[in-house]
Amino acid sequence: MKYIHYDASLILTGDLIADAVADYAAVLGANARTDTITVPSVADDGSVTTSILLVGPASELCVTIAPDDELEPEDPAFIRRLRDAARRAGPERPVDADGGVRFRGAEEPSAHTDA
Repeated sequence: MKYIHYDASLILTGDLIADAVADYAAVLGANARTDTITVPSVADDGSVTTSILLVGPASELCVTIAPDDELEPEDPAFIRRLRDAARRAGPERPVDADGGVRFRGAEEPSAHTDA
């Protein structure tokens, strides 16, 4: 589980979902674009909910580790939507200083391997 720190809010969500939100924000920033996204998240009472975020060049969001939870939300379709929208956002790509793979988890769950 991870927290997305957004403005004065903490949004609890799955690891891959939080990473995809940060990936998408980076692509939008590189292309001077904005978007609103509905992020699968976990409410304070543990129920599944959504959070709507405005992301783009002025977004100041941070992703941090949260306590693990058996009910961590997974949503490959959401991650695929962000990945596909990032492809349409424009030609510029973030610097990618970490060299990581963007939009991990976009593949179908049955096709996912930890290799």
